[in-house]
Amino acid sequence: MFGDGSHPTTRLCAGAVDLLCRQRKLGAVLDVGTGTGVLARIARAHGAEFVVGTDVDPLALGWAQQLCDLDGSAVEALLTAAPPDTWGPRFELVVANILQGPLEQLAPQICAALAPGGDLLLSGFTPIQVPPLRLVYERHGLRFVQEARLGEWSLLRFQRPASATNGLPSGKPFWSDQQAT
Repeated sequence: MFGDGSHPTTRLCAGAVDLLCRQRKLGAVLDVGTGTGVLARIARAHGAEFVVGTDVDPLALGWAQQLCDLDGSAVEALLTAAPPDTWGPRFELVVANILQGPLEQLAPQICAALAPGGDLLLSGFTPIQVPPLRLVYERHGLRFVQEARLGEWSLLRFQRPASATNGLPSGKPFWSDQQAT
């Protein structure tokens, strides 16, 4: 069933989000292509202070909002159709579980949303699609960390070097709740 977390790519991402959230407290998490909001909800349940889920499908955003409302969390999940880079390089974790084509097209925006020292998780593709996706994201200055597989599906983890500032003072992400202009 779509959106229930059972698809292998969602399970890969959910496990990786859970692990990263357990390793360190994350201030801001972005879920690109949030669908029903499963990954955003996991990050929020682990204490992320600012959680954004983006999607181009208004029906998916509606479902995600309904499910987030059921959680009863004190932290609001902002669910929107806004582009991933709307908030600037703010997110310590960005996760995108979408197809190869959109991942390639959104690479500049996804990378622009990632804070210095932040982690990027990508899934939604097969092992044969890994080399071109790695190349795209490495060309945007990210460092490949690892690949995980579940059945016929892959997950890639990248990190933005801590010295990559995108015009910000080094070492700290942009934390204002205001949208970047």
